[in-house]
Amino acid sequence: MYRQHVVLHNVMEHVAIKKGEGIIDNRNHTIFYSCDRKHHMSGTGFIVHKRIKHLVIDFKAKTPRICKIRVRGLFFNYSFICAHAPTEEKDDDEKDSFYEDLDRTYEECPKRDIKVIIGDLKAKIGQEEKYRPITGKYSLHTLSNDNGIRFINFACSKNMVVASILFSHKDIYMMTWRSPDG
Repeated sequence: MYRQHVVLHNVMEHVAIKKGEGIIDNRNHTIFYSCDRKHHMSGTGFIVHKRIKHLVIDFKAKTPRICKIRVRGLFFNYSFICAHAPTEEKDDDEKDSFYEDLDRTYEECPKRDIKVIIGDLKAKIGQEEKYRPITGKYSLHTLSNDNGIRFINFACSKNMVVASILFSHKDIYMMTWRSPDG
């Protein structure tokens, strides 16, 4: 049901958003967003269709890189966390700070909610045998990068799985971005 009406992604790439955080009501949808207060950078957010806006329980912009929305479901409520991780070349302190914020945001979600983390975690997840219970075996990559290992460790600590590569897909649907150097 929600698949048709909730668009969950980095809204900064597609919509002209004001700086900071907020909620913008349009004719057919509402945009819940969080971005840097000074620059249009690292923004995250949700676009919710008007037909299900009444199901939104709460929205919180935690940082420019993390926000969450809580949606009423039939049997359970859902907490969606949209995250935009630092890139691989950023220093460890910035990455550690991001994962501390992500951990705090996750822990603030009600225990009985279904929790889903979406967004761009800048993670290259490999096919290492030791991570298979969390990731499955259907990755395009052989080895995980530092961001991939951080994301796997986070998912493991929360008893979650990386669903995007848990099941087999055609290769054309597995790659979301290609770096300029290939």
